[in-house]
Amino acid sequence: MTMYVAEINGRGIVAFNAENRARAEITSESQWFRSDLVCLDNDEGQPLWNGKDEIFLREAFPEERAEFGASQSWATQERKIEDEDDWLMYLVPVVERG
Repeated sequence: MTMYVAEINGRGIVAFNAENRARAEITSESQWFRSDLVCLDNDEGQPLWNGKDEIFLREAFPEERAEFGASQSWATQERKIEDEDDWLMYLVPVVERG
């Protein structure tokens, strides 16, 4: 598995694993993924994505991989996830709209 990051306007927003770049693109273009980006706000009260800007996909940087791995291990140990492949991690503070 390779870890990818969806970046918007030069800022890494969310990291996730995928078998290859083609699968990562399918995930980043999926309705559920994009819907979450529009429905969730950052800590400044702005949507993570405005629904229009390009979502750039890249491989994760080493520090992102380390943070993701620690987060994924915690989620597995706490039984928040059963399959590690299902984990994604937001790289920015996220707030659900109330």
